Amino acid sequence: MQEWRVVNDVKYLVLDDEIIAAEYLAALICEADEKAEVVTTNNPVQSLELAKQQQFHVCFIDIQMPGLNGIEFANKLKQFYPKTNFIFVTGYSDHMGAAFRLDASDYIMKPANVKQIRHALDNLRYSSQENPGGKEEQKRVQITCFGNFEILIDGKPVKFKFDKTKELLAYIVHRKGARCTSKEVIATLWEEDGHDSYYRMLKKDLQDALNQLGCGKIIYSARGQIGLSNLECIQCDYFKWIENSVEGRKLYHGEYMAQYSWAEEVNALIEREKYQK
Repeated sequence: MQEWRVVNDVKYLVLDDEIIAAEYLAALICEADEKAEVVTTNNPVQSLELAKQQQFHVCFIDIQMPGLNGIEFANKLKQFYPKTNFIFVTGYSDHMGAAFRLDASDYIMKPANVKQIRHALDNLRYSSQENPGGKEEQKRVQITCFGNFEILIDGKPVKFKFDKTKELLAYIVHRKGARCTSKEVIATLWEEDGHDSYYRMLKKDLQDALNQLGCGKIIYSARGQIGLSNLECIQCDYFKWIENSVEGRKLYHGEYMAQYSWAEEVNALIEREKYQK
């Protein structure tokens, strides 16, 4: 393991099982960012433990490595620090889909050059001013809509009894805090009537899971209605985009709640607005 510089608050991790390749990439990073603090490693298992102990804002990761491949490494680290920028540098193009499902900032084919590194650093998914752990003060709840829909509380994925419960929450988020009727939710999630009892079961599962984690107040639930509440307690990329903030628009990389077909219309709208800017 080699540490190149200790100058500023932005910390880079370079992980490649070929140490020469890691050192070459670190040199490119230092050329692109003269104040870079870069740590190079060649053992993915040890690197994961290191990255859990100290927060890296940007991780440059090889994919094909023994013990733990780059996709697995990023997936595990993301559970601890959701706001880490992952840039994959690899000789294989067939992992690109998996990389971007992890909300990767970039995917660079070897051999990399300084122009590609500068472009990647200029287009990071998460700003260097954000906390690498993704935990803004008093915002325990982090919701990701760009890419696949995910919810984390205190940096850990929320587990529900039913997969459909997660989709129910996704639709509530999709409605941006507006109150949704039971009929509307059922028509969206099942596209047919006759699921009232199943819907009530999902509502209970959602509330129970959030209550157990001390975040039940983010859900408004009354007879025949459901919605989000206390939006100020939630950190969400889609909400940032709605605010039309510069950072919010940087977070979108071509997909919105990709696992749900009912979200396709909004994704198309975001795409149109993206190219009109």
